Amino acid sequence: MQTIPIFFAFNNDYIEPASVAFFSLLNKARSTIFFDMYVLHSDISTSRQQVLFNIVSRFKNAKLTFISVGSEFNDIFSKGNYSLGTAGSKFTSDTLTRCFASRFFPQYSKIIYSDVDVIFVNDISELYDIDLNGKYFAGVKNAFTKFSEYELSHLSSQNYAMLKDKYIAAGIFVMNLEKIREDKLDTKMLAIANDNSIIKRWPDQDIINIASEGKVAFIPLNYISYPYMKDLLNNPSFTSVFTREELYDSIINPKIIHFASNKPWNSNPNYSNLWWTYFDYLGLEKTKIFDLGKNKKCKNKKAKKYKILFLIFLLISILLFIIICGICLKLKFGII
Repeated sequence: MQTIPIFFAFNNDYIEPASVAFFSLLNKARSTIFFDMYVLHSDISTSRQQVLFNIVSRFKNAKLTFISVGSEFNDIFSKGNYSLGTAGSKFTSDTLTRCFASRFFPQYSKIIYSDVDVIFVNDISELYDIDLNGKYFAGVKNAFTKFSEYELSHLSSQNYAMLKDKYIAAGIFVMNLEKIREDKLDTKMLAIANDNSIIKRWPDQDIINIASEGKVAFIPLNYISYPYMKDLLNNPSFTSVFTREELYDSIINPKIIHFASNKPWNSNPNYSNLWWTYFDYLGLEKTKIFDLGKNKKCKNKKAKKYKILFLIFLLISILLFIIICGICLKLKFGII
């Protein structure tokens, strides 16, 4: 049996999404694969950890370990120049821990990292066998850099020129821990994390890409299949570093569905029904992150209500104005 180490980094609020991710990972895993699973965290309570232990214990081919990272990354994140992406993006200090796996896993020469806003729809064990060939990381190329300037517009001109065709996205990485330790890349990443002259719009992505200077390997897009890709492909102006065939393959043959930006627990992206099927099967409870969508809907309803009231007021005002003008004209010409 092959053992594959894989780690995740999230906070106390993301236990339910992690439950779906963990169950789907192990449910799709081959019986010949043993997943040594780790969670790096700064605030997950013992009772919340137990939820995930209960999920993993259903499977004989996995073990789960929690590792507390302390407060170092909280301090860095609170003081750093982190421009937090789009409105749908939410980052915390746990995002930074993803960059520094080599310090937490000295026993491994290589490890997989995954987000938890995902559903694993296929076995991913072959990913661990990718030839890193002296590269620090393997990841999926950012699919949107040619379509949206916003993706990389925060980078310096030097970093943009270096990374525009090699920038890898978050979601899943294979990390060459041996090479990272050998070249002391951790030190370089920590310096970038602390450097407030560098804007980190996408915290872990920017740190990893800038520090690696493009020395990364690439894995197929279907390892982070985006629920909204089909909609983008219907946009005639959409362009990507991926070919049309690769883009469609990520939809037709996904390995992992990655709910980047729009989450099934507070919006309604494609594949939401599948995510909720896992959620209901596992008997999970809705927590405060589920209220974000409700609050957003309430705000939208209020905004819509006020908009309608304003339009009604405007129409009444126009009608009154017309009536008053009519009366004035009649008075002027002695009709009344």
